[in-house]
Amino acid sequence: MNKRRKTIILSEIKYWKQNNLLPAHYCDFLSTLYAGGEEDEAKEVKKSASVLHKEKMKKRWLLISIAAVSLVIAGLMQVMNDEVALYLGAIGVFGLLAYATVKSLRSSVVMPFTYIASAFLLLVMSLKLWSVFFSEQPMLLIGLLILNCVMWLFAGRFLKLLYFTLSGSIGLVCIIGFLIFQF
Repeated sequence: MNKRRKTIILSEIKYWKQNNLLPAHYCDFLSTLYAGGEEDEAKEVKKSASVLHKEKMKKRWLLISIAAVSLVIAGLMQVMNDEVALYLGAIGVFGLLAYATVKSLRSSVVMPFTYIASAFLLLVMSLKLWSVFFSEQPMLLIGLLILNCVMWLFAGRFLKLLYFTLSGSIGLVCIIGFLIFQF
């Protein structure tokens, strides 16, 4: 077995041992087996050389970048006071949904986070739409909030995502409770 392949296998075994993916005695046996009985070679492998560790770090940075982009777009939408903010929000929502569609073909772990970021941006965009054009009509705000909650509810039922179903249901209950106590 060549040295590169042996290093990759040993780094994966070390990663498994550190994250308790396999019992420690199995990992010790496998590292001794692949190191050919050489103790030093089995111990010099770093965690950062592990393929699983690299994939985990890649997904973590992707989640951080999606969150950062969503927060920047939401912040800019609140700071800007004209239609440009709405265009920016629409581009952000449709961009994240397009990304989610492309990624859903490969069934990624990042998908739920992308859905949540899109729903958040859509909510912020609808609030900005109300504040720019219809700020004198509070019933329209309630209508927009109900529309967002209904979309979350249908998305949760259609995509079988419990967090969207719950957030849509809880949002609708809170809005109806507000309307009952308000009038």
